[in-house]
Parts: sequence; structure tokens; C-alpha cells
Amino acid sequence: PFTDLEDQQVQRHGERELIRRIMDWLGDVSPPSPHGIGDDAAVINFTKDNLVITKDSLVFGKHFNEEASAELAGAKLIKRNVSDIAAMGASPLHAIVACLLPPSTSIDWLKDFYRGLRKTSEAFNIKLVGGDITSTFQDLAFTLTLVGTHAGKSLTRKTGKPGDTLWVSGSLGGSILQKHLTFTPRLQEGKWLAGHPAVHSGMDISDGLATDLLHLCPPRCCLEIDSDAIPISNDAMRLSKQSGKEAIYHALTDGEDYELLFTVGNDKNPIEFIQEWKDQFETDISCIGKVVTQSSQDQHSIQYRGSYSLEKSQGYEHFK
Repeated sequence: PFTDLEDQQVQRHGERELIRRIMDWLGDVSPPSPHGIGDDAAVINFTKDNLVITKDSLVFGKHFNEEASAELAGAKLIKRNVSDIAAMGASPLHAIVACLLPPSTSIDWLKDFYRGLRKTSEAFNIKLVGGDITSTFQDLAFTLTLVGTHAGKSLTRKTGKPGDTLWVSGSLGGSILQKHLTFTPRLQEGKWLAGHPAVHSGMDISDGLATDLLHLCPPRCCLEIDSDAIPISNDAMRLSKQSGKEAIYHALTDGEDYELLFTVGNDKNPIEFIQEWKDQFETDISCIGKVVTQSSQDQHSIQYRGSYSLEKSQGYEHFK
């Protein structure tokens, strides 16, 4: 993302010229002011649907590195946020993006980054309506706020019920090999789940299944997990050969899977539910456990059954 050639650095152009170029790079994804870039704030006309708002970041050296193309990095910034919208069962509409740029950032790299933003925004019918540019001393980072709408039931984390079965989409683990850049947010799947009367709660898996399970556990309940039912990705198996750790460990702890984790009422036949899902989507789903009432204060929130268990949550957590 950086260059030693001063005539190719962003500092050579200045903020106003960068904004002009960004508007040009985004094309039709950015509508004219005051509905897009060019005013103090964007003016957006909304319906009476519920607003769903999320914000996520992308930091060089943490969420991507020099091995990732600028276009894939830009796409990831959009998709990280779309995955949050998908987890709520909503539809993305408008975004604002803030750029924190060292002076040595390459203007050509930034152009390709915005190409990734534009293409991915077009794919999900998102309008980029504004943002901010800030110079930094050395850290390269971006933040994006995404606004969506939802007219019906939104999927939330703590609304599961005792007796619910616990499900995940896709397969898990090994995302660092490629999936963290190439994943597709489960947008249509999230909308379908939100509209299904048997689905009680949901979220996306970004910090690793072992950590995100804790977020989905309802109050005064625990989750019984069948570790043998957890779907393990081929990348987790490949990474296992490199790390020396079991593939199931990677499926539980790696993070950035961006799959859906959700609960279904116990009065819904699992076989019927799977068939209903297959009638709509090619992505696999797996039942990995159930929600049960916690019997004592000392009981852990997650109880592993099967051939593998973790003594404590070992997914990703900032500052740990």
C-alpha cells in the first residue's frame, strides 16, 4: 500500500484532490450531493422500515497485509459490514467510509482499493454517500458505517429459548488461508432466516465459533455442543497440517468465517427444516447442539459433547 516515490504518494495530491478522485473512482455508487459526497452530511430519504446500523474497521497488518490485493481489501471492508446486516436479516442500503492514510500511501493502491469498494457496493446495491479522509503518521486503516432496513422481525443474539436447536451455515476454520478475503456474506440466507417463524435468534461468526457461541447463549441457559457435528472446512484441515493442531480446534477458534449461527425452536423437525433450507440455498447447514436451561450457577455456558472439547473460550477477543 505504500511507496517511496513522492509523486505517487497521497500527500502529493492533498485532501481536496483525493476527494475529487474518490468521487470519480466510485462513479454511480456515489450519488450527487446532498445525497452523496460533497456536503457536510448526506441527506437520505427513508421509509417507515426499521433502520439497522453497523460499523466495522479494516486495519493494515491485522485484517489484511501486503499479500492481499488492494481490490480484495476494499471488498472485505464492505463485506464485513454486509455480514453484520445479513445476521440481522436486513438489507444494506447506504454506507460512509473513513480513510486513515499515512502520507506514503500509494495513490494507485488507493484507487484499486476504491475499485474493490465500488464493485462490491454495486453487487449489494449499496450507495457510498460520504465519509472522511484523515492523515496518520504511519498506520493505515479504514472504517465503514453501513445503514440498512428491515420491515419484519430482526434476528438478535439473546432471543433463543431453552430447547432450541443450534445451527451453523457453511464450514468453519482456516479462513486465514483465503476465506477472510473471498467470503460471500450470507445476505439472502439471513433474510430467509429472519422471516422463518421457527428461527428465534442469530448472528454471524466473526471472532470464532467458541467465542461467538457465548454471545448467542440466552440468559440463564447453556449450550450443549456436539463437537463431532461441527462442519470443518478443507482449509482448516490444511492449516492443521501446518500448525500441528487438530482441524476441529481451527474450526472452533480461527474466526473470520462470516457464516451464520442461529437457533431453531424445538417444535420444528430438523429434517423438515433442512429440506426447506435446501429448497432455497446451495450452502449447507449443520445442527451442532441445543440450548438448555442452566442447572447451576457453577455451570459453564458451553458444554461440549463428542470427541473434542475446549476448557474455555479460545476464539478472538480484542486486547487479549
